[in-house]
Amino acid sequence: MADDVIISETPEAQAERAAADFAALVADVLQRQDRMTVALAGGQTPESFYARLAKEPYKSSIPWAKVWIFWGDERCVPKDHPESNFRMASEALLQYVPLNSAHVFRMRGEDPPPVAAREYEKILRETFGAAAVWPSFDIILLGLGTDGHTASLIPGTPALIEGDKWVVGNVVRSLQTVRITLTMESINHARHVWFLVTGAKKTAAFQRARERPDPACPASLVKPEKGELRWYVDKEVVYGRREDPSVEAWPAARKRSS
Repeated sequence: MADDVIISETPEAQAERAAADFAALVADVLQRQDRMTVALAGGQTPESFYARLAKEPYKSSIPWAKVWIFWGDERCVPKDHPESNFRMASEALLQYVPLNSAHVFRMRGEDPPPVAAREYEKILRETFGAAAVWPSFDIILLGLGTDGHTASLIPGTPALIEGDKWVVGNVVRSLQTVRITLTMESINHARHVWFLVTGAKKTAAFQRARERPDPACPASLVKPEKGELRWYVDKEVVYGRREDPSVEAWPAARKRSS
């Protein structure tokens, strides 16, 4: 399935467009089922999106009690640490909307990574059912690193070749750390996967991610098997600056503007 590139003039317009589309998707999903499963991303651009969702009209119009919140990855830090993805999402969104606290499932970054990954996979298996071969999130939100990484699937790390586990503790030697992350197979079995990316510093990574599958650029491996892939970007990502020099710069993309 071809991916969909939605280009906005500014980061603020991008956050607004993604928020409006998210609200519409929640309404559509809840017409067919009684819950909406969402895996959140870390990063500055997703944070802006969360902050927009925390304000009206989305704060009141989205039926948050039916939204189940998960994470795509987490740093190995306590939940109140400045680098915690859970803390970021809590401060930007979760504390402002009427979620059911029993439907918020954080990755326990303070636990040993193998234990945290194993326990999170157990939660996912309980959520999606014992018969599930892979989790089927309604939507997974992703950011994009300048090195092409997404979630905590970083170039050259063992998680990229994991073919069985849903969640792993990923050793990142280049950063001398370990991250907890969904595996690529888990991501690629979601019904919707949305990248949220802004800024000219992401232009090269965005282009690489959309050229061809390449393990050196993990984001390029995100190809939902039966789902929808979208890129919400601003013009700086696409063109390296605000101006739109040539529409023909994207002959292969399905472009929409906001």
